[in-house]
Amino acid sequence: MAKNPKLRRSMSLTIVLFFFILLFSYADQNLLGPFLNPHLQTFFGSTEDALVPKMSIISSVFVFLSGVSMVVCAILADKTSRKWICFGGTMIYALFSISTVLIPDGEVGYVLFFITRALNGIGIGAIVPTIFSMVGDTAQPEKRTAAFAYINVAMIMGQLVGMLLGGMMGDIWRIAYLITGTFSLLLAFGLLGIKEPKRGAAEKELRGIEGAEYNFSLTKEDFKKIWSNKSNFWLITNFIDCIPSGIAFFLIFKYLEDTRNMDPEMITMVVLIAFIFGIGGALVFGFLGDRLFKKDRRAKVLIALICNAFPILFFIIFLLSDYNLPDGASMGDALSIPAFVLAVGSLILLMFVNQGVGPNWHSTLTDVNLPEHRATMISLASFMDLIGHTVGPLIAGFMTAQFGLQAAMWAAVFFWGLNVVLWLPIFFYIEKDLDNIHSVLEGRAKMMMEKKENE
Repeated sequence: MAKNPKLRRSMSLTIVLFFFILLFSYADQNLLGPFLNPHLQTFFGSTEDALVPKMSIISSVFVFLSGVSMVVCAILADKTSRKWICFGGTMIYALFSISTVLIPDGEVGYVLFFITRALNGIGIGAIVPTIFSMVGDTAQPEKRTAAFAYINVAMIMGQLVGMLLGGMMGDIWRIAYLITGTFSLLLAFGLLGIKEPKRGAAEKELRGIEGAEYNFSLTKEDFKKIWSNKSNFWLITNFIDCIPSGIAFFLIFKYLEDTRNMDPEMITMVVLIAFIFGIGGALVFGFLGDRLFKKDRRAKVLIALICNAFPILFFIIFLLSDYNLPDGASMGDALSIPAFVLAVGSLILLMFVNQGVGPNWHSTLTDVNLPEHRATMISLASFMDLIGHTVGPLIAGFMTAQFGLQAAMWAAVFFWGLNVVLWLPIFFYIEKDLDNIHSVLEGRAKMMMEKKENE
């Protein structure tokens, strides 16, 4: 299959389309952050103290509904067409993003904004599991981690685009939703031009079977089999890995401003640079995962372990770097302070290494599940991640209120260490679980061949 130039080109275009759909959906999710400032009083008629809670309610409902939608749509995707579920989700979220332009000011505007964001959450929830499942069937196992690396880059870039776009728009913030919605609408129509990858077509056991259809789908009985897979349990239930980053990036602006006297513009630049290096880390460790997996089937898990462990060291260095910038210090002034350079360098290395977890995690989760289970498993794992991303800021807020900023930031170190411990069982279970999956696929390949010959 990989040797067919036309098919390889078609697969590449499909991955590119998925890349941009995820990029703009993640950009849309991250537009709201920059709006949490007093100028929104003008639009929704709130006092400054009441504004953040009202925006937080919108964010919470969005996350909850996207999580529920993710699980429901994933189960349907493992039974029916993933392409059409993805198309429907993209259309829903694109149209309601575009409609945000028509939202008026005042309390009525707030209610309508609440409704559009809630419906956006339902639409976006349909996108993630279907795209990840289709990528798993588009890329062959030996190149799967690299494919997921590109998809992880789309999510990172989407976060950046959303934060920057939302911050730039100011009083014309509705235009930001118009931009993301319009691009997403065009990309949704692009889905009509691609052929949905055949379920299981990329697996080596099934590649040589021409004219035979892999018609296995998710059943109620499968849920018991899924949880007998030990790697699945640890890959899905370990939402702890999202808590430390949730704490750190929830507090980092306030931490650097209050304890290091860094101005907001410089903080934004430092975070932006760190995110850019994170993109590089996803690609580097994604390709490395595929390369080493050919020699050792535990390689992806080992890389994920390393990419979770080393950030602990970098974050400790970041916290222990003691400096205080003078008022109005420029970036040039800051770079002349060794402790500042050490802190920023450690933050950049943290992002570079930590973003290597994503592609290896997604690839491993795909490898240890049958093709008809993948969307459901990815949605459950993503839902657990949403819990981690939600719990992180809550812990950060509690720790800050009770013990101060420094203690709250150090709490991230504890959860990073706990996360590494929870990854260890996967290292020992992975080979057995991979063997079980390949054994089932080999049996199904024989059944399909026999059925084809009888026909």
